[in-house]
Amino acid sequence: MLIHFKSPGKLPVYAYGVRWLLAGTITTHDSVLFLPNLPNGEFIISISDLANPAVQSARLRVIVESPLWLRWWFLPLMFLFGLLFVSAALYLLYLYRLRQFLQMQRVRDRIARDLHDDMGSYLSSISIMSQTAHRNALRNPEKTQLALASIGQTARQVIDRMGDMVWSINPAHDSINDVLTRMADVGNSLFGTTDVVFNLSVAEAVRHVSLSAEVRREFFLIYKEAVTNVARYAQASNVRVAVEVTGSGLVLTVQDNGCGFDPAQPDYKNPGGGNGLRNMQARAKLIGGELTIQSTAGQGTTVRLIVGQGGA
Repeated sequence: MLIHFKSPGKLPVYAYGVRWLLAGTITTHDSVLFLPNLPNGEFIISISDLANPAVQSARLRVIVESPLWLRWWFLPLMFLFGLLFVSAALYLLYLYRLRQFLQMQRVRDRIARDLHDDMGSYLSSISIMSQTAHRNALRNPEKTQLALASIGQTARQVIDRMGDMVWSINPAHDSINDVLTRMADVGNSLFGTTDVVFNLSVAEAVRHVSLSAEVRREFFLIYKEAVTNVARYAQASNVRVAVEVTGSGLVLTVQDNGCGFDPAQPDYKNPGGGNGLRNMQARAKLIGGELTIQSTAGQGTTVRLIVGQGGA
């Protein structure tokens, strides 16, 4: 605290006292009173000019407030803030663990559903075909050979399906680059030993896209179903696959120059007698995507999947 004095006298002599802080008074010729580090509280400062008794003494009432951290409400307020902070942190931790649990539960439900639907169907087929082979082992060797060949094919499908399932839940395959690598592997596996020219082009922007585990899985399986249909039914000589990012989201295009088909036909949803196209539509709907299939008999087929930015 700093106080300046001014006296009409030529040689002023001041005396001052601070009630509740100083015992007695202090005499000085300085015209400045400096009181550093005053504690909090109320003080009465008396100032007199001893050289000029005619000058009336001055009394100042000074109140020094406590700093914020010494006021009565500071500690309770800090306790309340601390309690709110801890509560918010615990709540966020609870939400994080709940999301982790729900995500794990979805993975478990999906695996259980796939095992029940796909694996159950495959194993039932193997069981039926093995019984057929057993019945015809001696009396009809030709049917037995066909049944054994079907068993081998179905077993390979089971192995392939299990490989997809394990790959989709492996945390080591979380990036889009892992998806693209597996897409290339599938294409080369299907067409590498054939006369079909397979081309996969990926825009650079795609490599910076982040996919959730569910979207990554369904995106890949839709692609695999599309190129598998080409290999089985299209009789194509050229297959072009493009993955790009547009204003609509992540876009997958599978185009072939094969025999095509007529969407107006009753078996449009099931070319080749399977459930491929219907499954692709269901998978696209599951991840909020849009799947379109354009085909004309004799002019090839184009399958396009668009996954919006919210899903990618």
